[in-house]
Amino acid sequence: MEYLLKDQNQISSLRCGTSNRTTSLMSIGTMYETSRLTMLRFYIATKQKELDDTSETSEVILVSAHSGNEINTAELQVEYVMGDFDGVQRSLDMSVDSITFGPLYSVEEDTDDTLIYEGFSTPPSPAHPEEVITITIHHANTLHDMITAFSDAEILNKALNVRRKLPDNKEEAGSGSGVLRDVLSCFWHEFYDRCTLGTTVKVPFIRHDFPAETWKAIGRILLKGYQDCQYLPNKLALPFLEQVLFNSVYSDLKAHFLQFVSSQEREVLMEAMTDFSAVDSDDLVEVLDGYGCRRKITAETLPTIIDEISHKELVQKPMFVIDCWREITHPHLSLSPEALTKLFSDLQPTTKKVCKLLKFDINLTPKQKEVGNHLKRFIRELDEGKLQKFLRFCTGSDLIVTDSIYVEFEEMTEFTRRPIGHTWEDSAHS
Repeated sequence: MEYLLKDQNQISSLRCGTSNRTTSLMSIGTMYETSRLTMLRFYIATKQKELDDTSETSEVILVSAHSGNEINTAELQVEYVMGDFDGVQRSLDMSVDSITFGPLYSVEEDTDDTLIYEGFSTPPSPAHPEEVITITIHHANTLHDMITAFSDAEILNKALNVRRKLPDNKEEAGSGSGVLRDVLSCFWHEFYDRCTLGTTVKVPFIRHDFPAETWKAIGRILLKGYQDCQYLPNKLALPFLEQVLFNSVYSDLKAHFLQFVSSQEREVLMEAMTDFSAVDSDDLVEVLDGYGCRRKITAETLPTIIDEISHKELVQKPMFVIDCWREITHPHLSLSPEALTKLFSDLQPTTKKVCKLLKFDINLTPKQKEVGNHLKRFIRELDEGKLQKFLRFCTGSDLIVTDSIYVEFEEMTEFTRRPIGHTWEDSAHS
């Protein structure tokens, strides 16, 4: 028999046999490089096969290392399985025993992550590589990197593969649509902070360092996010987006303007609209003067003044941005005003909606049902900000863009010393 061992903690291949046959397994190093994980669990399978009198008998040896940094042949467990080794090699999908290869630590020490084996598969190559575009986004510079990447109009015609650099300049291990959703969420949050005005609802403002091409790139991000992930930044004022998509405003300008102003200004304006004689005239004049009011303020003129100011702030001021975005979205995005309003409502997370997204296995133990009830109660007690963070942790998006969140229970063993959250997958597992 012959053992071929690689380094201290990895077994790169195993060759054995009593006859002249020699079989090699896939390189462990290749698996590590492909999966980019720090620890893998491998399963060696055997398949029982009837032998006739003329068949040769081979020995299949299962090897596992117990402890220590050096592999000692005296510490190897060896099991002899009578059968055709070639048959075993072809039937790796039928697992019998599990063996973990990887760095070994003492009892007191622990690894940063304990990963549960969920199947190993080499990522398939795209059928048409020229139709896929890969962009790299730095976590600390998402706004700039996304605008740069979407400055190319051809990006709308290609499948998007996003890779992200973490603050320590290491590439994030995640992949798939979850990463794209998280990057979109990060981009729009940064866009709200740096390129918009408003409190509850936002409207872009003109920046001297943002020419038309920059605003068009942001329009492509808006369009691509909706096409690929059904993500639409619903903190943008609805009248603003209606003007972009329909060249007209269908929603209540006044109601959205009251969400645009600060809470103190909202209180003064609502009091004035309810009872003009009760409002402090100085406060009202100060609020309206801040928005450039040029008319005499009376109980009769106040509703018209607020309508005019609402249109100016939500539509007229960002008209340059509206024109740039309309040029991008008009040929590709078709929604009715009613559908847009419903989409805004559907995207907004609430505790009731998120609880309905949770999907459990139908055969739960009493303890698992109890844990599921605790999870739902935890969600119901979250405020809006924390609810969005929870949703983003599970799906990558702070908006509801998935149909369900599957909750699975894992039994804790010596290899799983802490709970692990599997998130950002296409089916939104957590």
